[in-house]
Amino acid sequence: MSHLPVIMICTAAAQTNINRVWEAMGRGPGTFSRKLTTAPAPTTESPATHYLSSDASTDQATVAVWQGFAGGDLPPLPEGVVWGENGVISAADAMAAITGANLQIYSASGDVEPIDHANGVLLGRGLKWVPEPEV
Repeated sequence: MSHLPVIMICTAAAQTNINRVWEAMGRGPGTFSRKLTTAPAPTTESPATHYLSSDASTDQATVAVWQGFAGGDLPPLPEGVVWGENGVISAADAMAAITGANLQIYSASGDVEPIDHANGVLLGRGLKWVPEPEV
């Protein structure tokens, strides 16, 4: 089975509900947590305009499911999990979160360094990392 690096970017406005979709799929919490910005010279104080998540070894079937979101497909949920029940995000809210400009999925194949893949996607999107505060 081939493993593909995947970069996923969501808007800050949709981050909460997109994280809820990933939680419903059994991933998370907080899948989209790495802050990005459109600021030309970001600092630790720069507001996040987008959030990033990445996976360096996603299988092709999962990538296909995630890329299907752009076409209006809701993801399959684990056994016993139902949209809109027991604290799970509703199907309507999930669909609104994962479609349109709210979420983009970028995958690559071959000998790809994950950080180079991420930096290339960010450059193409006009986004920059918000620096992490020093600890």
